[in-house]
Amino acid sequence: MIYYPLASTIVSGIFTVLLVIQYMRRRKIHQLIWAISLFMFFVTTFLEFWAEYLFLTVPGSIGWTELSYKIYYILTPTMVALMGTGSLYLLTHKPYGKYFLYYTIAVSIPLFILGLSSSLGDSLYSVVAQLGTTEIGGKAMPSYVRIFSPFLTVPGGIALIGGALYSFWLDKSRKYNLLIALGALFPFIGGVKVRFADPTFFYFLEMVGTILLFLGFVLSWEYIRSRKAGGK
Repeated sequence: MIYYPLASTIVSGIFTVLLVIQYMRRRKIHQLIWAISLFMFFVTTFLEFWAEYLFLTVPGSIGWTELSYKIYYILTPTMVALMGTGSLYLLTHKPYGKYFLYYTIAVSIPLFILGLSSSLGDSLYSVVAQLGTTEIGGKAMPSYVRIFSPFLTVPGGIALIGGALYSFWLDKSRKYNLLIALGALFPFIGGVKVRFADPTFFYFLEMVGTILLFLGFVLSWEYIRSRKAGGK
């Protein structure tokens, strides 16, 4: 199972670099937002890998430290919301993306403050011991921190998945949008399962989603390049 978050880390790292390069060339705001969100994704998947590595190789280790778990938790919902923000910036000329960015920042600030300052006590150890895995989602976080997560992940996931499907509906030749929609759907399903105390296949679903997102975006760049070369 350790190889699933490792694969997600490698793919998301490459993905981040490519998005930064694309932003440096074209200077589009959605590219910058996606680059930031993918860097967050790179950090969270690396923390998953490291936690799993310690859990499996160090006797008595639960994998997570209090700090690594807090960073992991506060970055995850913000990352999803920023991905949705990038889609809104790309797909509409109206200021919906800007408004959703303000919303994301407004919700993320208390999430970051409360998440980093919260006291986990023995909850982190007890949750890992109970579930027997590092795939614990937000189970070790206090409820006053967890309450912010769905206000970011739900609208962010809807914007990303819905945006990809809407773009495909407008132009059926953009089949890469189906990969992007599926790529966002798999980890979204995994996150919902973890939230309801079922961590089964979370790392696997996340890895599949990461690969599909990466393939979708690469095919979108190739699609745009070919249209420009054809004068369309």
